[in-house]
Amino acid sequence: MDKRNILWPVVLVILFFIPLSGFADSGKFGLGLRTGLYKSNDASGLLLFGGAQVRWNAFPAMSLEATFDYRPEESYSNNRKITNFPVLMSALFYPVPGAKISPYVLGGVGWYYSKIEDGSGSSTWFTPGLHLGGGIDFPLNPYVVFNADIRYYFLRYNDDRVKDLNTDGFIISAGLTFYFW
Repeated sequence: MDKRNILWPVVLVILFFIPLSGFADSGKFGLGLRTGLYKSNDASGLLLFGGAQVRWNAFPAMSLEATFDYRPEESYSNNRKITNFPVLMSALFYPVPGAKISPYVLGGVGWYYSKIEDGSGSSTWFTPGLHLGGGIDFPLNPYVVFNADIRYYFLRYNDDRVKDLNTDGFIISAGLTFYFW
């Protein structure tokens, strides 16, 4: 795998947030931890994952989010396995800006650094994908927000080992975001 491909998610996350630096006084910036369950459609079962998130509430009705997760090995038919390290960037839209408990809809893109294994060996891929979903923010105090959401992701690999599998799936997550300003 070309090492330049590993840098793309980092560069894109930085570019994602740079245009917002001029809005720092009108928004909040936070870091958080998240966990949840995920399942690809053809995988054998639900798995627990963990990760981190960065949120920037740039406007009253919109936030931007970047998440960095580790997803353990998913098992598929014929002894095939996929391990993922996704980087997801999402736009969160709040239909009721300023509400105490804030529901949101979201959409975004992801980059999945994946290890694919079967009986013949393993390979690594850097694969893009899309996701859509919705969730809710529940403030615990002015600086800590509990959030929970569900996302459906669309992910297809070019690896011949898994081309026949439906690797789309869903993520159910919950997290705490700690806002600094």
